[in-house]
Amino acid sequence: MRAKDALVLIALSLVLGWVVVESKPVIRDPLAWGELPQVDTIKQDTVKQDTVISVKGKKALFIGDSHSAADYGWQHQLCKKTKMTYLNTAVGGKQTAWMVEQARAKVTEYFDYCFIYGGANDMAGNRPPMKSVKNIQAIVNMCNRHGVTPIVITGFDPVTCINIKGRDVYKGYPQRYAKFQRYLVDSIKGAVVIETHCISKTDCGDFLCHMTATGHKKMALCIIDKLNLKIYENTSSKKKHQEKELRVNQNSKVTVKQSVVEVDK
Repeated sequence: MRAKDALVLIALSLVLGWVVVESKPVIRDPLAWGELPQVDTIKQDTVKQDTVISVKGKKALFIGDSHSAADYGWQHQLCKKTKMTYLNTAVGGKQTAWMVEQARAKVTEYFDYCFIYGGANDMAGNRPPMKSVKNIQAIVNMCNRHGVTPIVITGFDPVTCINIKGRDVYKGYPQRYAKFQRYLVDSIKGAVVIETHCISKTDCGDFLCHMTATGHKKMALCIIDKLNLKIYENTSSKKKHQEKELRVNQNSKVTVKQSVVEVDK
């Protein structure tokens, strides 16, 4: 190699090296896949993001089964607290294969986020956990193709929350469901996966743990906390609470004053 050519190659290497060092990624959406500080998924007890994220005005799509189908369930409370608008397509009794079809029909560039919470009916029907995980992965892939950020919810802890005592038809269901959830955390690629073991047995309305009002509230707050989302407080409710608190304090002062007068008498 001639000396002149060698010098040209060295100069090019220095320029390219400078470009690589100086280039910085532009974060478009803090919740978008690839923009989080985690390499793969958000898991319980991992380091939380330092910045509180505002999703006000963002559009969310929910795909799932009965655990997400309640009219004022966790999905409604999540969006109400964070000021997102949403479309809930969840239907009770549906399996992940049905959820894939819903995703094909509903996932478009219109949405910013897609919350995916399913698998309970698959596991209750003795379906191999990994087959259902592949269905969830298919939904995640569709979201990514359309520029929608997929967020996968594992659900409650089935081993502690589901009570199958005396119900042989559900034998092995909690263990299968737990394995399915572990596969979600360990295997899903290209999505934010949130382990939501924040529900206790007292938050379950039946033996399959369809959540009560307290359960839905805990689930919404758990997801908000794991994603570090900003909560927008309802100002009218806050004002009513403050007025009520003021009345209680005033009544307390009056009662104390009256009792003192009676004692003086």
